[in-house]
Amino acid sequence: MKKPFNPQMLPLSLENDIKLKTMQKLIDARLKIKEFDILLEKSPVGEIASNLFSLNESVQSTKIEGTQATFTDVIESKVTGAKSEDLQEVQNYIEALEIGQDLLKSIPISTRMFHKLHEVLLKKSRGSNRSPGEYRKIQNFIGPNGKIEDATYIPPEPQNIDKLIGNLEHYINSEDCNTLDALLKAAIIHAQFETIHPYLDGNGRLGRVLIMLYLLETKVISKPSFFISEELEKNKFKYYTLLNNLRADNPNWLDWIDFFLDSAIKQADKYLGKLKAVDEYYSKAINFASDNNIHINYVNIMFEKIVFTSKEFDGKIDASYNTINKNINKLVQGKFLYADDKKRNKIYRAYDLLDILR
Repeated sequence: MKKPFNPQMLPLSLENDIKLKTMQKLIDARLKIKEFDILLEKSPVGEIASNLFSLNESVQSTKIEGTQATFTDVIESKVTGAKSEDLQEVQNYIEALEIGQDLLKSIPISTRMFHKLHEVLLKKSRGSNRSPGEYRKIQNFIGPNGKIEDATYIPPEPQNIDKLIGNLEHYINSEDCNTLDALLKAAIIHAQFETIHPYLDGNGRLGRVLIMLYLLETKVISKPSFFISEELEKNKFKYYTLLNNLRADNPNWLDWIDFFLDSAIKQADKYLGKLKAVDEYYSKAINFASDNNIHINYVNIMFEKIVFTSKEFDGKIDASYNTINKNINKLVQGKFLYADDKKRNKIYRAYDLLDILR
């Protein structure tokens, strides 16, 4: 009969070994993340791009848990008003990222923060009846069915959660635990949180929000814009297997951290490529607007919304309804926008921009 797992307390005894064996990969990851962070800071659409990367993270992280909503679905739902449980979960994740960033200004990464973000993640969605904002008081397990004997993993008993989370909080916030590079610590913190599995539902999503918050708190990144859920989702079963390999008498931390750093490097490369492509496309759109006497705000709104109606320009551009539509049509003729065939309330889509981002 399988028993609940009791993880080792942090810090790990093999941290010096981890430093030595991951040094080159860690340097590569930190350099690429820094390059992306600097490029984002210099980008003329840095704030917009940051929000779009955050949206994509929300789609990818919830996808790991089985949601089917796509990046396009979420963008379009803001215009069409479409609703579903999947869309709600993505919106909750976006909100949790925003609230987490705001909470960092006033409180440390801690139980208080976990509970608040957990409530947000489960709001009006699957799991909303599973004690949002409260650590579990019963035994849970991960497995293919509802039988504990078939479980692939049985987390710690509920009476041990406070002690384990207290240890994790100390590891996150204590200066005497800050001898390891923050990116390596982010890998350990995420894995330990998932292993403790303190909630009845939503542990994976909250654990992935925690990665970004810790990187932001330790100034590895300057904006909430670098995430690795896209890479984790692409290698979902490897991700789960390597986490499970930590739940043993001799946990394989090096393989997990190696995978985490690989994911960070690949994600940074992908973000750099996307951001450069977005900047080039923005420059192209600005040049077209200048040549055709279109105000720059039309281009900025196109980049911010991607999918929209002409109502988006109300109050943002001092122009008549006819002038607004005339300028939108210029962007359509320039193949920056594509319109549906409605007579009224046409929906415009910046498909080339969507292709870069999704």
